[in-house]
Amino acid sequence: MFALLTAVLLAASSPAPASPAAQSQAPAPAAGGQPLRQVTYKVSQGTRTFSGGEHFQGYSSNSTATSDQGTVNVAVLSVSGDTLQVSVTETMNSTGRPATYEGTVLPDGSVNFGPDTIQDVTRQLLEFFGTGFEPKDKTGAGSTWDVGANRGGIDLTAHYGVTKVDGDLATVSVHETVKFAAQNASMTLEGMVVTKPALLVPVSGDLHRTIRRTTANGESQTIVSLQFQRQFDSLDPSAH
Repeated sequence: MFALLTAVLLAASSPAPASPAAQSQAPAPAAGGQPLRQVTYKVSQGTRTFSGGEHFQGYSSNSTATSDQGTVNVAVLSVSGDTLQVSVTETMNSTGRPATYEGTVLPDGSVNFGPDTIQDVTRQLLEFFGTGFEPKDKTGAGSTWDVGANRGGIDLTAHYGVTKVDGDLATVSVHETVKFAAQNASMTLEGMVVTKPALLVPVSGDLHRTIRRTTANGESQTIVSLQFQRQFDSLDPSAH
């Protein structure tokens, strides 16, 4: 979880790379052997940033907006102590060609990839692959659970609730608030994710993240919209 949050803040405060060739970390080579599982998603993401502050000439403001869409394939290569070793291949419209990276997903949903590798929407959907994300006794409608932690100046409070159960699918409401003391910034994440608890997989998601930051030069706000929809799952014929 904390690795994901740190990467999110870094991504929000840095310009996006112009192309895969400009990224600081090269794509990982494809792993040999047959994956334990492959799941493919159709994804989209949009970012709007607003900033403003007082300067010698007076108050000034600026706004930018970007959007992208494509497909993300998640290949589970191995499992060790409930930690997933995964290979992710993204084919986004902005780059026009696939890029493959390797990393891990911890049981609590922490996503360990370099900050200049996978897309923001990919980081978010991978969180819900965490084998311990949804407690086994919290899959019924009306179930709720809370997560709270403080580490290295990052204060996290999160509330999740199962709002609907439709067969083997559960709709989970997501409400997360994070404060970054050293960065004088805060982040909120709200939305809905549909999961299939029996198969430990996110099926779809519609999430909205807001990051607010205050600096000596003024204030900024970044609003990120993230959507994903499962298209294929090698362990679930109903997804095809």
